[in-house]
Order: sequence, then C-alpha cells, then structure tokens
Amino acid sequence: MNTKKKAVCLCSGGMDSTTAATIAKKAGYELYLFHVNYGQKAEKKELEVIKKIREALSAADLVSVDIDLFRNLSALTSADTTIPTIPTGNQVDLNAKATPPTWVQCRNLVFVSLAAAYAEYLGAERIFVGFNAEEAQSYPDNRPEFVERFNFFLPKAVASFSKAPVIEAPLVNMFKREIVKTSVEVGAPLSLTWSCYMNGEKQCGTCESCQHRKRGFMEAGIADPTEYDA
Repeated sequence: MNTKKKAVCLCSGGMDSTTAATIAKKAGYELYLFHVNYGQKAEKKELEVIKKIREALSAADLVSVDIDLFRNLSALTSADTTIPTIPTGNQVDLNAKATPPTWVQCRNLVFVSLAAAYAEYLGAERIFVGFNAEEAQSYPDNRPEFVERFNFFLPKAVASFSKAPVIEAPLVNMFKREIVKTSVEVGAPLSLTWSCYMNGEKQCGTCESCQHRKRGFMEAGIADPTEYDA
C-alpha cells in the first residue's frame, strides 16, 4: 500500500512551477503534475516540455485539462493579437497600476480551483504553485495575500468529510535571481523548462517572460542553458 504523501503541482513547464515541483519532490511528496491548456500561444510547446519534466521528476502522473474560457481574451490567447516584445537589454516594466496585455482574467483563481478539485479527489495534502515576487509586481494573483485567502476559504469548498489541501508557494517572496539560485540548489531540470510566451523552436528572448528569465540568470551570475532567438 502506497502511504506516501501526495502533492498536486500546478505546472506550466516554466522555470518557476518546475522549481516549486522540485521542492515538493525533495520534501518527500509523490508528485501529480497538473497542466492547463487554455488557448495560450505556447500550448504545444508547454505540453512537449512538461512531459519531459514529468520524467525528470519521476512524477506519478500528469493531468492536462482543456478549457476554452480564456480564448481570445488576452494577447496570450488570441491569434489576432501580438504579444509585446522588449528589445534585448531593456528592462521589463513592472508596476501595480498598469494591466499588461498578457494579463489573463482571474487565471490563477481558476487554475488553483481546478487543481484543488483534483487534489481533493486524490486526497493530496498540498498544491504547489510557482507564484513569485517578481511577477507579483504586475500580477496580483501571484501575491501572498492571494495564497492566504485561498487557503482560508478552501476548507469550505471541499466535502465535509475531506481535509482541504493547502496551497504551498515556496517562491512567493523570491525574485527571478533568487529563483534561479534556488533552482540550481534543489536540482530542478532547468534545461527542460520553457518560459516563452511563443511556440517557436527556440524561446524568443524578447517577450516579457523571456526577459524575466534572461535577467534572472544574469543577476544570479549563473550560466543560462536556454537557447533564444534574440
């Protein structure tokens, strides 16, 4: 009988969620990777890399769900909208007052709710997410308050005979440079991860997410294993 504690890891195939999943593995959890296809431009690439990440982390399972709610609501999910690019060497503009065109309405609220349903079904103790301080500057659903409030009401959302899973966000107070260092320390398979918003053969190097990734490696003083187009 398998008595190992279980964790659902909300994974996009990117560096943050993969690092969070690796931390869960090192903490002794049996991993169940949970991925959402919501019409994102990088959907095909994300699925490709997350299957490799599952193998690298020896995860017990990988569940990928499809939802159409977000299609055409954001630059990330609309074929007719171009994702903004940032010239190499420039800084990504992050602030709490501007809503970037890559914002997807209530995305993490929906994703974590789906992951919580799966976790209740499995009897999983934890849900690991890659929320972090850098993206929290522009995206409020990456902030500690989001995690705290979701954990507060989640016990009221599961069956009375169930014990609610707890969301763990081990990177929530980290910026990218700290995440890169942590990734290396825990042995996360960074070379497999895909941060880019696009679906090319290589990561584009100029979208917001690629710029976060590039700067994280540079500021951490760690060699970036990523191939970029620019």
